[in-house]
Amino acid sequence: MPTLFEISKPENQARFHEELAAHFPEALYGSRRDFSAKLAGEFDAALALGSEETMQKLIEAHPYLLQYAFKTTGHHGTWAYSKRWIRTNQVNGLPGLIPDFIAAMQNSLGYSWQIIELKRPDVQFSNKRGDGLSTEAHKALAQCGEYMSHFANYIENVRVNVGNERIKQPDGVTIVIGDSRFESEAQRRVRAGFQDLSPKISIATYDRLRRGLLNDVLPSALETPAYDGAQTPDFLSGGPA
Repeated sequence: MPTLFEISKPENQARFHEELAAHFPEALYGSRRDFSAKLAGEFDAALALGSEETMQKLIEAHPYLLQYAFKTTGHHGTWAYSKRWIRTNQVNGLPGLIPDFIAAMQNSLGYSWQIIELKRPDVQFSNKRGDGLSTEAHKALAQCGEYMSHFANYIENVRVNVGNERIKQPDGVTIVIGDSRFESEAQRRVRAGFQDLSPKISIATYDRLRRGLLNDVLPSALETPAYDGAQTPDFLSGGPA
């Protein structure tokens, strides 16, 4: 394993990036070195559209964004399979299963696998009254329950369908939904309460990904006046864009 000093040399960075990407050749791979202040603007533009499909495409292009959805990672990079069948349509009429992402993160103990389900960024996990879950949240939970059950019972089928025999039972599932900057206090309590009761299911809001991105690109943003909005109060504070 190369030292941090060796990795930091410009002539070694591209080669080391390629070597890491080759760990899972058919997966999308991303690391923090791919990010720039420009991506912060692209993320805010995508977020403003409120579209699940737009966020899916942005994360496919920059899979390291998924790192920010998790509390603990190795930050060595992210390998992600996008929209892969884990169960094909069955002859008995049972529909197939296609998670938005199956992702692997590397740490000192090896690889940690996660299922990620994206929902709309303009719909919160809680309903508008803050006394229950939104329709999107109910749908996501039902989907994720099926994903985890299928992994647990048919892991060999999953490996064949995805094309990776090294996939393991996921440590959990993460639902990315909503934006905590626009939650009411009642909605926030519902989300936090659910999270406390469900350790295997994590709820991450899109602004959590945004804060992680801003934290990593802020120094370059301050030095890049060409980025529109790079030095505005909203950008610097992580407030609404």
